[in-house]
Amino acid sequence: MNFSPVIEYVEKVLREEMGVPGCDLKVMRGHETLLRYSSGSADYEGKVPVSDKDVYILYSCTKPMTCAAAMQLVERGVIGLDDPVSKYLPEFENAFLMQDDKPVKPQNTMTIRHLFTMSAGLDYFRDTQPILDVISANPHAGTVEIVNALVRRPLRFEPGERFAYSMCHDVLGAVIEVASGMRLSEYMKQNIWEPLGMKTVGYYVSTNKPAGLAALYTCPEPKKCEPFEDWFDFTITDNYESGGAGLYATVDDYSLFVDAMACGGVGATGARILKPETIDLMRTPQRTYEDMGGIAGAGYSYGLGVRTLTDKSNGQRSPLGEFGWDGAAGSYGLMDPENQISLFYAMHVREFRTLIGRAHGTIRDLVYEALGL
Repeated sequence: MNFSPVIEYVEKVLREEMGVPGCDLKVMRGHETLLRYSSGSADYEGKVPVSDKDVYILYSCTKPMTCAAAMQLVERGVIGLDDPVSKYLPEFENAFLMQDDKPVKPQNTMTIRHLFTMSAGLDYFRDTQPILDVISANPHAGTVEIVNALVRRPLRFEPGERFAYSMCHDVLGAVIEVASGMRLSEYMKQNIWEPLGMKTVGYYVSTNKPAGLAALYTCPEPKKCEPFEDWFDFTITDNYESGGAGLYATVDDYSLFVDAMACGGVGATGARILKPETIDLMRTPQRTYEDMGGIAGAGYSYGLGVRTLTDKSNGQRSPLGEFGWDGAAGSYGLMDPENQISLFYAMHVREFRTLIGRAHGTIRDLVYEALGL
């Protein structure tokens, strides 16, 4: 294995050409670490090198873990993919659309599957009047209470009609809480984090800014990175745990999750978090590349909360069925059950979508090339 082209890409393109202040990368196969490479600094002064102790806000890399947790409950028969969301969150029975300036009941019932597939008709606005009203009445409102406010505004479209990136997985987190009878973080701790040996992971809320956070930047263009002061825009209250974007973790910890998902649901500890057939169901296409507007990259459709590779006509090196997701600050998770390969890349750069879209596919292909695949 020759990973020098991967390292050269990180140094020459990401660090020098693009100006990424710091990044970290881990590649595993069958629980074995094949590559761990970091570069740059983890502080704003550029004096502290990136290390394996650095903590990253995962943003939307939270989503695959939330969906894995929900699929555990599907496996156990606690929830059903085609159950109405209102079975667990009764307020969702009141969901409505606007037609001719009048509220009307949707013709389609919003289901758990619609939450997984981002097709429930919800939006991604977090400062709406219904949410502000909840916070005004209870500044310590929890996940379920905040999520219930989402359907006090009209849906964007009929549930199931199309894909729209939204707070669907935040709602799914609330469903996990109701169905399991546990706070989302406690469910994750007992069913994913502790079984996999994840120790530096949690939900970033206003009262829980973890030690060791790598410096976060905004980079509107290459080599124009500035400190990003608004650390996290999902700290709605000190009790709100976002199933769509709320997690923080070290690269080592999140890698334990992607490694388990790439190895048939079994982690390096020997603990099983999902059955192989459940993982196969997660990566089975539910929404098309065209329906998604290409947001997951060339060749990717959408499964149950994850991108899934369905077309290799652009020369992608990973196999069909490779799956995962990325995050708003540049994190990127890849899971490949066919070869038991997992990859996790982390950086802390917001507002740099051109870089993220370019970097992830290139890193993927260079890693597979290094592995001779």
